[in-house]
Amino acid sequence: MSNSPLIDLLKEVISTELHLLPINNTIDIEEKQLQATCRFVKIRLKQSMPYFGFSIDISKGTGNVDPIYPFFAEKEGLCRKNDAILFFQKSHKIYVLLVELKSVNKGEYLKQMKAAKCFVEFILCRIKLLKSAPNIDSDNIEFRGALFSCRRIPNEGTTERPRSIDFKDRNGLLVTENTGNQLYHIKDFLK
Repeated sequence: MSNSPLIDLLKEVISTELHLLPINNTIDIEEKQLQATCRFVKIRLKQSMPYFGFSIDISKGTGNVDPIYPFFAEKEGLCRKNDAILFFQKSHKIYVLLVELKSVNKGEYLKQMKAAKCFVEFILCRIKLLKSAPNIDSDNIEFRGALFSCRRIPNEGTTERPRSIDFKDRNGLLVTENTGNQLYHIKDFLK
């Protein structure tokens, strides 16, 4: 058990084939598109910090119904998904990190993150209906977006990870933009 009733319950209610399991205390988030240059980001966890992560970034394939949103009709942007959704508990606060990897064109990443936030809020509302549900205080849940891109940036060529991860309010969601294909530490996202 993680010592976080909500995180423990999320592990139970989200299908295990969607779980992102840490290996050596590190979460690997990978881009599945073959032509992507921003292939991965690794996030090193603190062993004592309760964690859960999953990915719903499953392609529907040609002509198929979306496997995550089979109840939606074909409408542009309705079935947007993130590369990963991560939950962490620090003190009494639950952080939800909405992760997106982009190779060159950031596109509509903010809409993807907001769609993920709506999806997580839906999950939390459904969990509240369970008899075994812990008290879920929305004031103790903070959503943050993390965009990792491999587009050209001014300090390109350096291999060091950023010293500080800064979040900026992007239309109601705190978002940070960082370089992909690197290792980060979870504590840097929760300051």
